[in-house]
Amino acid sequence: MKRDLYIITTVTNLHVGAGDINFDIVDNQVQRDAITKLPTIHSSSLKGAFREAFGESHATKYIFGSTNNDNDHQAGAFNFFEASLLSRPVRSNQKPYFIATSPEVIGLFLDFLNDFEIDFDSKIKEVLEKLAKIKVEKERPIIFENIRDTILEDFEATFRNENISDLDNFLGENLALFNHKDFVNLTLPVIARNYLENGESKNLWYEEVVPKKSKFYFAIAKPNNLDPTDAEEKLEGFEKRFDNQSRIQFGGNKSIGYGFCRLEKVSK
Repeated sequence: MKRDLYIITTVTNLHVGAGDINFDIVDNQVQRDAITKLPTIHSSSLKGAFREAFGESHATKYIFGSTNNDNDHQAGAFNFFEASLLSRPVRSNQKPYFIATSPEVIGLFLDFLNDFEIDFDSKIKEVLEKLAKIKVEKERPIIFENIRDTILEDFEATFRNENISDLDNFLGENLALFNHKDFVNLTLPVIARNYLENGESKNLWYEEVVPKKSKFYFAIAKPNNLDPTDAEEKLEGFEKRFDNQSRIQFGGNKSIGYGFCRLEKVSK
């Protein structure tokens, strides 16, 4: 199997619901990784969004497998792995936002590349390996542009003179490195939603969202032993449908613009 790495960049707010009953102030929470506690997109949610966007063709069942309406139980040839959070925007008093991550999150990403034997840009990987080794003090995030008196969320940032320009096209400009506990504890935006019946408010609830400009990473394992005819229809057909800079919607509330994302394959 060949494993390709993809980056999801949220263009609008994203809500992939956890589906759990809870008694917190926030009624509808996003999916979170059971270990890291960071937002995630489960593989079933990814696969469902891809299948819907791919549409029906001769290759659909081969790639994604049978549906409940089919009479057989054919498994999909492509394996979709869950998407993990790589970075997210945070508020700042100096710029509209900075892109936040942590050394531990970067370390998990590097482990993912190694575990899945993904062919990745060596220059970007080298810079990420340096960032993964940095020790960030609690409540003292690091920025890499010398801007005085920068506040990120409620924390005063410190400057570190490090050339990270190779990451501009990967993570984005204005990168900020947070202490991992601070990063995990960053709150997500909560939006009040109102249900109207005949113009009258009937119910108010609160929904957690992952903000636009956030990035997730995930892999798709694809067969690499197809004959040329099958490869053109079943493998290249998927690649052409979801080429670099494709747009796809994940999660719920599509009718109000949630979940609109840019998809980019970044493995070689």
